Amino acid sequence: MNDLASTFRPAAQVMDFRQLARGLGTVINYAPGDTIFREGDEPSYAYIVLSGKVEVSSHGKLIEQVGEGRPFGVVSLIDKKQRTATAMAVEACEIALVAPRQFRFMIETTPNFVWYVLSEVVDRLRATNSAL
Repeated sequence: MNDLASTFRPAAQVMDFRQLARGLGTVINYAPGDTIFREGDEPSYAYIVLSGKVEVSSHGKLIEQVGEGRPFGVVSLIDKKQRTATAMAVEACEIALVAPRQFRFMIETTPNFVWYVLSEVVDRLRATNSAL
């Protein structure tokens, strides 16, 4: 067995990028039931939940609930394709809208942000697969 494979590695520490998103993004408040974006919309922002909870659904099926400190809407911002899901506030939310330029700045200047986004994209993929 490879020595590196048997070496204990602690779980990755979850990073909290809410303060960075608050400073770089535009903060918007949503009431319960407000739609943040719909399937088919053109992507304008990535979103980071500063407080509250958002439901993400596709074709009427719940994919997941996104809570404080977590991003959503990232994939469409990266690939510049229409939204494949609808996001709706399920409780009062404060959300940072991060424009493409600010998102790119966060990626380029904050190395751990890349891992944060990648981890969230993988989690979303697994949640989508489970919902199918």
